[in-house]
Amino acid sequence: MELQGELGQRLSDAEQAAVDYINKQRCIINLLSIEDVATGAFVSNATVSRAIRKCGFSSFSEMKFRLSEEQKTNRQSSEMNRILSKSYRECVETVKRIDIPSVIAAARMIREARTVYLLANGLTALIAEEFALQLQCQHIAVCLISDSEMMKKLDLLSTERDLILILSVKNSTPELAIGARLGKKQGASVVSCCCMQGTALDEVSDLCIYGYTQSIYPNRFFGGTSRLGLQIITRTLIEYLVSEDETAEN
Repeated sequence: MELQGELGQRLSDAEQAAVDYINKQRCIINLLSIEDVATGAFVSNATVSRAIRKCGFSSFSEMKFRLSEEQKTNRQSSEMNRILSKSYRECVETVKRIDIPSVIAAARMIREARTVYLLANGLTALIAEEFALQLQCQHIAVCLISDSEMMKKLDLLSTERDLILILSVKNSTPELAIGARLGKKQGASVVSCCCMQGTALDEVSDLCIYGYTQSIYPNRFFGGTSRLGLQIITRTLIEYLVSEDETAEN
């Protein structure tokens, strides 16, 4: 908000100079004193006080407080818009990258598998847990594996009738690709959902569905990488499976 005289309050040239100076310096107004404004506008302290009253403030302190609060609100709104724009970009980019025929094929493979071995680790395993529950609600047999050592023993679990479905942001865990290779040796099919192309998962997967990710906040434990892309992919798969069931019933 810019300072201006209230309706019916005509500002003199000197008072207008004081108001113009305040408007130019409002981003740092909380650091200025009335003397600073008077000096900067080449007017007296009394002129600054009169100008402020004509703009609807009872004192210089009240004006500083209200303008500072406005600046704080503007900064908060700007930061919120920046955060939301990142989420928007992740959604848009993921939707662009999802290959519809691949989703349809993956849904068919999930439905036809004897058991879906769902591989994920770290925070991605939390997304996998929800996905596994949703698959189970569709009467699909799911075995969630988030332990790296168990991934290295998939050749003892999987058969040619099974599907290995991998969720990974950047495939930074080697055991994911190792598990996929072991399962593939037993004849299992492999579908990977990843937010990065060109990883080792591409080489061992029968089908790849790609999303988009970016860093969202500094986190020295888990890297602060968004998994929104994976959530969109898993939601898309579930909704398609549900729609297939509803179509079949009708």
